[in-house]
Amino acid sequence: MIKTFTRTMLIENLRNAKVTIYVTDDVKYNLTETSNETKLEYSGVTSWDIVEGGTEAEEIEAHLDAASIDEYHEYLILHFENNTQATFRNSHVDMFIR
Repeated sequence: MIKTFTRTMLIENLRNAKVTIYVTDDVKYNLTETSNETKLEYSGVTSWDIVEGGTEAEEIEAHLDAASIDEYHEYLILHFENNTQATFRNSHVDMFIR
């Protein structure tokens, strides 16, 4: 299943927002004190998708190596104004929009 979002309740124009992604090396549902976290910041985001299993996740996984497949088959896809995108294992990230 895929859900697409183009705004938040408070931010109507995502292109002007700063999107911060925290990526962990462990699944975010089971973090430990030894889990590492990387902070990434983006601007120019036009929308994002949350993919939760199903044929959409299978399509993403067909292009990944085994180490890049999400344990829960969840993916976060950021779409940018220059028609590029970034895909993350959703069970390894937290996203904040300001």
